[in-house]
Amino acid sequence: MIKMPADRGGTRSLVGQIPDPHELYGREQFIEHLWRMLQANNVMLLAPRRFGKSGIMRHVLLKPASGFFPIALDLEDVDSNEEFVWRVTRELLVHDTTRAFLARAKRLPSMAVDWVKDTFDEVGFEGAKVKFKAAIGSDWKAEARSMLTELEKADQTIVFLFDELPKMLDRIVEKQGESAARDFLGWFRTVRLAPKDVLRRHRFVVAGSVGIDQILRRLGAVDTLVDFARLALEPLDDATAEKLVQDLAVFFALGWSPDLSRVLFELLGPPVPYFIHLFFAQLAQLPPDRRAKLTTTDLKGTYANRLLGPTCRHYLGHYSDRLRRYGVRREKAAFAILRAVAAHGRVTRPSLYEKYRRAHGRGATEEGFDDVIADLQTDWYVQLDPETNEFHFRLKVMRDWWTRWYPPESRRRLIAGKRGQP
Repeated sequence: MIKMPADRGGTRSLVGQIPDPHELYGREQFIEHLWRMLQANNVMLLAPRRFGKSGIMRHVLLKPASGFFPIALDLEDVDSNEEFVWRVTRELLVHDTTRAFLARAKRLPSMAVDWVKDTFDEVGFEGAKVKFKAAIGSDWKAEARSMLTELEKADQTIVFLFDELPKMLDRIVEKQGESAARDFLGWFRTVRLAPKDVLRRHRFVVAGSVGIDQILRRLGAVDTLVDFARLALEPLDDATAEKLVQDLAVFFALGWSPDLSRVLFELLGPPVPYFIHLFFAQLAQLPPDRRAKLTTTDLKGTYANRLLGPTCRHYLGHYSDRLRRYGVRREKAAFAILRAVAAHGRVTRPSLYEKYRRAHGRGATEEGFDDVIADLQTDWYVQLDPETNEFHFRLKVMRDWWTRWYPPESRRRLIAGKRGQP
């Protein structure tokens, strides 16, 4: 029988999977602060894809603070307001606690009444999906509002965990149009806030792998989420990162030393759990004799040839694909900005504005540049050094990956010339 690595007492390797609460590293204080903020706020989690937002939400779901009852919904594939109401209704009815409370409620969506009984049939409920969505039709706002406002009377504070809200808004725009997305945002505000902007009792935690500000600006709805406290998920501190590295070394039976940790963090930059897991998953594919006696050369070679190479390109490809949301001109301008920062390391705002203006072409404005550079900062591509007024990549691994796959124009022309291309 093959002895699995977990038998050695290490941690699991997680490349894209959502960690269980006991597998989170260094997020205890963040989660404590989140619960404190939920006492009087809704919360928006800010971080790029695979930086740990879903792990935080899973921890909130499985280990709630006293007096709170969390309900989680993944909204990535929701493409209509009616589908959203269906998902929320289903989650409220599938849990005994909320279903029992709603059974005593005075007002419920008419199509949900039959399923509030103790004999709730989840299969039958799913089978009635088309009929349910057709029945609520244009009344989805009133139907859903009446159900959610009833929850203010529940014994516990309901916490709705909405993952991938930005993607839901994008899909609604694509399938139903911008007006439908604006309708949702307007309605969403009313179920969070009573008249005169008094916060209702239930709470919302929203997260997404794409920045929401760009979507709100496009919809002319920048003020619809102002009641959310924004919490940014930062890289790990040095001690926690070292603990994660040591545990992964045990899991993969790697010969490890403090010197190798130093090299690892020099290669990656600020320690983000996802990139650490990804790097170790590549190291584990080295031959057994090399894994047992890892060297600095092994780490540097794995980083250059595998983490930055074709093997792992799809893991990071999201960071370039997501720029399509900007539209053709702004996408081209964002690429020009990132190429310049990747090539030079640190670039001043005036220089980047010139790159933006040339790449964008007709219609380029400083306001448009400010919007793009703000999105690139919010989405963790670049950050500003206020002392020098220079922008640089937040993560070294991201700069190296961008340089590898999206070199500056001068280098691209040189490569094309050597290949005999125009």
